Amino acid sequence: MDLYEEAVATEYMTLIQALKCLPGVMPNKSKEIMSPDYSGVEYSRYKIGKTELTEADYNELWIEIPSPYGKTIRTSPQGARILLKLYYNGDLILKKGEKISKETGLQEYIEKGKYFAQKAEQLRRDDEHRAYLLENPEKIKESDFSYGLLDKLFWKKFGAIRGAESLVLDGIEVTKYVSVYKSNSGKSQDSEVVFSWVDSNGEKQVLKKASSFKENRRNDPDRDWGLPD
Repeated sequence: MDLYEEAVATEYMTLIQALKCLPGVMPNKSKEIMSPDYSGVEYSRYKIGKTELTEADYNELWIEIPSPYGKTIRTSPQGARILLKLYYNGDLILKKGEKISKETGLQEYIEKGKYFAQKAEQLRRDDEHRAYLLENPEKIKESDFSYGLLDKLFWKKFGAIRGAESLVLDGIEVTKYVSVYKSNSGKSQDSEVVFSWVDSNGEKQVLKKASSFKENRRNDPDRDWGLPD
């Protein structure tokens, strides 16, 4: 999975969500038997129940995505197709008295495989175009203006700045303003970054990244008393 596929994978259905689309299945118990810690690896093949999968198949079924709480296990549309195979093969754990059903809620998600592939390819093309513009700023058009592009362009031209710097792009003067704010302890800092310009229609445009510390006591003259220097 490349960088662009990884970005798209954050939108995949979680494995638990996919398992809940299969009638009669116990989602948590079935997920448990798919874990690499449970199934193990033998000659680059994974066995779940009676079904043996290739490593490529397993990597579509079990995709680990980092999250603030550790990691989330997601499955791609192709992984959902494999999950359906496991279900029909009787490899998943069913609730007592339940039987395998022909009708499931996974088909619509399985059919989204092409959509995700196209989205990953679009991200790749956008990234290549952005890299080209950074090397050829004279080719930048007003329609290309975005926070990411402008930020990288100003970094390349000026490095780290405080205060304001300007560039003329597509005949438009774009100004970057950087204001630095400190945490209440004074040990950390974070910048507010604002790009502004007047567009070709005469309207002011602003792109902004807020500072996580701007609203702290230290940055308010009326409330900053008693804090360490």
